[in-house]
Amino acid sequence: MLKLILIFSVCALPLVSKSFYTSVGLKYAYKKSSFDANNKTEQQSTTGSVSFYFLESVALEVSYTNGLYVKKEKQPNTAGAFLRTTTVYSDIYGLDLIYLFATRKERYQPYIKGGVAQVKRQQVVQDDNNTPWEIKYNGPSPSYGLGIKVFLTTVLAIDAGYDIIQTPVDQENRIDEATGRLGLSWTF
Repeated sequence: MLKLILIFSVCALPLVSKSFYTSVGLKYAYKKSSFDANNKTEQQSTTGSVSFYFLESVALEVSYTNGLYVKKEKQPNTAGAFLRTTTVYSDIYGLDLIYLFATRKERYQPYIKGGVAQVKRQQVVQDDNNTPWEIKYNGPSPSYGLGIKVFLTTVLAIDAGYDIIQTPVDQENRIDEATGRLGLSWTF
């Protein structure tokens, strides 16, 4: 999947510079929740993207997201309690088709998107100081979302989006992983 995205990006770049337009974006998401010092979660992700507009309101977006999720919680057992730490590392390569509900010249540009993501995930679980155990997954997942770009200048926009990837938990189970993101986008 990564090779396909890179090949497409390199091949499409000369075409984009002559007759189409391109948008480059950077988004960040962060969330922290805590009940007390022993029961808390923290997650963050950074997404970089390049969108190739081949029609006025249609684009192909190539993206990469790097995410980290850490959960610490006290687990009761017969001897008292132990601290369980779960850490999830994610690398997500996306290929989405975007449809704008506006033209290129409008200041407000709402959009929807859908496609496929190659998800590479490693989950590491450790109870107190015991040996950690892990679950790994690497495979394709459907993705979709919506958002809006609000142009501050003719090339710079604030981009707010809500994305969902049907992320695998293991080889048989999937969950909908929803993320709200805010970032900047440059169109040229």
